[in-house]
Amino acid sequence: MISFLRRLFIPICLIILCTMAFSEQLALPNIKLPMVVTTCGQSPGALKFRLICQRSTIQCDQQDLLTAEVLRKKAASGEGYKTLVITTGTSLKGMGAAGVDINSEIKRIKEIMEEARKQGILIIGAHIEGMARRVDETDAKSIETVIPNCDLILVIQESNSDGFFTKISQEKQIPILEVKDVFDIGPAIKALIQQ
Repeated sequence: MISFLRRLFIPICLIILCTMAFSEQLALPNIKLPMVVTTCGQSPGALKFRLICQRSTIQCDQQDLLTAEVLRKKAASGEGYKTLVITTGTSLKGMGAAGVDINSEIKRIKEIMEEARKQGILIIGAHIEGMARRVDETDAKSIETVIPNCDLILVIQESNSDGFFTKISQEKQIPILEVKDVFDIGPAIKALIQQ
């Protein structure tokens, strides 16, 4: 029994050390205000994120059809955004109501992300609506456009129950912030805000 425990002890210690090294290597960034949230796929995720922020007294603008031009104008006015949150997962009903499709959404988001990079805006890729927003090709396109190209991945446990986002985090060396459910997002974001 003791030799069995000894054989287990070393691999467990190595796993713990590797995990600690990985988490130290991928420190969570500071979030700066002002912050804006948009959606890649017109799901209610952006609205949900804004309401969560509001509940935690965090100022966050919501612009479901945000464009790179809006980011440029805000910056030119001296009131540029410092943090951009893009929620992933799609709603065909939402896209239909907005008069867009997944291809136009991806084009818009790529342009926004390019402009955000130019301005030094922190980009948070979020998947906060659970597995219901990981069911089809449009959801996959939304996620593939944003998550591997962001500065911080924000997920709820249900969204990452299969380790999908953890794998992207590890492969792309992007910090990941996983919270139990949507109500934990506000306090987690607040803790990262640089005053």
